[in-house]
Amino acid sequence: MKIDFFEVPEEGLSLDLVDAQWCPADILKKGHAVASLFLKRIGPRVIAGGTLSATVVLDCDRCLAPFDLPLQAHFKIDIELPDGQADVWEHGDHQCHDEEMDVHVLENTKIDVSDILLQQLYLALPMKALCNDECRGICESCGINRNKLECECKQETVSPFAVLAKLKT
Repeated sequence: MKIDFFEVPEEGLSLDLVDAQWCPADILKKGHAVASLFLKRIGPRVIAGGTLSATVVLDCDRCLAPFDLPLQAHFKIDIELPDGQADVWEHGDHQCHDEEMDVHVLENTKIDVSDILLQQLYLALPMKALCNDECRGICESCGINRNKLECECKQETVSPFAVLAKLKT
């Protein structure tokens, strides 16, 4: 879904979207992904703010079992058109300052709402997906999920500094 920058009214524009309009099919989710977005034009900028919520299905990084992760994200982004610096943006020679980090500069006059929501969804995903904080993972020897069953494998902890113990004599 794309909205023209100059068609955003000064009093604002409110959008309520469900997953078919913005959430990609490659993200496995349970139920619907819902987003609420408010766009408001203030001078040369459009302020986009809103929330999104979804329950995604991820694979645990330790035990490889699938689990449901509810996500909630609140965001605010400033959107601008390039003002005479289009050639600088195209060549990638622009150095961003701190106040520009939450500013999205458009390549043309179209605001891609789906892209904004997709970026916020990916930012809400955890760096390390864990089914729970106490996940014990899988056994290195037999590959069994140690959260569900106990294996009979001997767990040896070999320290990389064990070689130094021989030098102590």
